[in-house]
Amino acid sequence: MKTGGRRKISPARSIALQVLRRVEAEGAFSSLALNHALRRHATLSPEDRALATELTYGTLRWRRRLDYALSAHSHRRLEKVEPSLLRILRLSAYQLMFLDSIPDWAAVDQGTEMAVVMRGRRAAGYVNGVLRGLAGNRERIEWPAAEKDPVHALAVMHSFPDWLVKWWLQLFGQKRAEEFMQALNLPAPMWVRANSLRGKPEKLASLIAASGYHADQSDLVPGAVMLQQVGDVTSLAAHQEGWFHVQDLAAQAVCHLLAPKPGQRILDACGAPGGKTATLAQLMNDQGEILSVDIHPARIGLVRQLAERLRITCVRAMAHDLAGPPPGDFNTFDRVLLDAPCSSIGVLRRHPEIRWRLAPDELAHIANTQRELLDSVAGLVKPGGTLVYSVCTFTQEEGPGQIRSFLADHPEFEQIDPRTGKKAPWHAMIDDSGALATWPDIHNADAFFAVRMQKKQ
Repeated sequence: MKTGGRRKISPARSIALQVLRRVEAEGAFSSLALNHALRRHATLSPEDRALATELTYGTLRWRRRLDYALSAHSHRRLEKVEPSLLRILRLSAYQLMFLDSIPDWAAVDQGTEMAVVMRGRRAAGYVNGVLRGLAGNRERIEWPAAEKDPVHALAVMHSFPDWLVKWWLQLFGQKRAEEFMQALNLPAPMWVRANSLRGKPEKLASLIAASGYHADQSDLVPGAVMLQQVGDVTSLAAHQEGWFHVQDLAAQAVCHLLAPKPGQRILDACGAPGGKTATLAQLMNDQGEILSVDIHPARIGLVRQLAERLRITCVRAMAHDLAGPPPGDFNTFDRVLLDAPCSSIGVLRRHPEIRWRLAPDELAHIANTQRELLDSVAGLVKPGGTLVYSVCTFTQEEGPGQIRSFLADHPEFEQIDPRTGKKAPWHAMIDDSGALATWPDIHNADAFFAVRMQKKQ
């Protein structure tokens, strides 16, 4: 189809390119930027929504491998290519290399047309030449040899920075490291928590089936349900009626690790956007009090909105920086959950751009922030009460090392292995040290580290 002498750019590609620009130029998170873009295009067909999502996440995930292939067919170094053109090249190369359903001519033609619109015909000629070269020669690309430099070769082929691959090889060994990277490059599953205040997970599964989709209950975490091939979950009647909220399997397991009881006073120390707060409220049958606190005032509204949709009444949400002194009316709590800000390496499936933003020298600063929060909330735990520390990552600095340091400086706390109590299916996620450790390649969950600690009487 032609419009004004030019071919029309498909809405899915246009949206994906807009989101990639926001992620790279503005530092936006891909999931939030994509959701915002899709909401602005409410009339978009399900097929175009799915393609825009695939193009966005796929281009971000496979950026390094795409750049290697593009470099072999470009007379310019990619660092010298104008950013808007480089985004077009990557977006188009992803279609050529990973999406068999899209003809080569369509990927090349649409990439060229986007370049015309963005930078003019001269720039489009360069884009067209690179893409045509890649389309005709992608099977003959000389990929880096593992025998010469295994870290570099794996980093290019699996599309990660060298420092992450080197660390994972040391941590897991080559076989597990490759399986782990393969898992991180798959789309994240859609886990939800069935609202036990409304009914059983089986009822939710039947409601999902009535909407034309399939739901599988987890064998490990009670109340966790995986939705299959659902696009916009907010359009489901079960969502609108408060039967579930979106929450990864690992995050739900963290809530079980805290083990709140009806009538208790709970602090969710970094509570927004409210997923863990909501699950904790359900585990305590909406009886007692949960104070959900977050440093960002704008995000507190999300906690309240979620509680209202799920018909939860025991939650009070407020904005406060818990790294500083708590308000005078805080007193102490039976249970405290600190789901601390972290490097987020464990959620790379959901936020693939993080792999290109994070630098290894940032870990120490992040760990210092976590320690400040730990020291602060430690004083809010009642004698005999429980403190759970969790992060969606698995670095030594943010996980086991953090806990060793904290316990050495806080002898009033001791780590508790949850397996000493009543047996539960999620105990299969507990490692030899007594910590909760979840993995995408083992549990099909985000990679979390969490520890239960008790304050001595």
